[in-house]
Amino acid sequence: MRFSCLATLVALLALHAAASAQGPWKVPKEELGGAIPLNVNRWYNFTDYPDDAVRADQQGYVTVSFTIGVDGRMTNCKVIRSSGYPILDAVPCKVLPKRARFTPAKDANGAPVATQGSASMSFWTVP
Repeated sequence: MRFSCLATLVALLALHAAASAQGPWKVPKEELGGAIPLNVNRWYNFTDYPDDAVRADQQGYVTVSFTIGVDGRMTNCKVIRSSGYPILDAVPCKVLPKRARFTPAKDANGAPVATQGSASMSFWTVP
């Protein structure tokens, strides 16, 4: 059972803000090495914000680096900037490789090539 309707709403607002705004921090701009992100609206959802973290008012952002393959899928995800909370740090590399898709970067001849990328996921509640 979810923590509460209010906590779920707050988590939803936080993850919506993660996708559309920087939140109360200066979050680094994503770098995708020439790949084009697809389906961004499905990368995160409110249930990704762990209930225990919401209850403990754990907030912050996590930056991860990863490989974007010629198939447009993310692999080799690793945290390069911690939120300071292990429970939050675990989320991006758990969900993004399953959900994030890209049009891969292209070489000079237009052939798909693997590239490196980085992105951040924010977790925050609205006061």
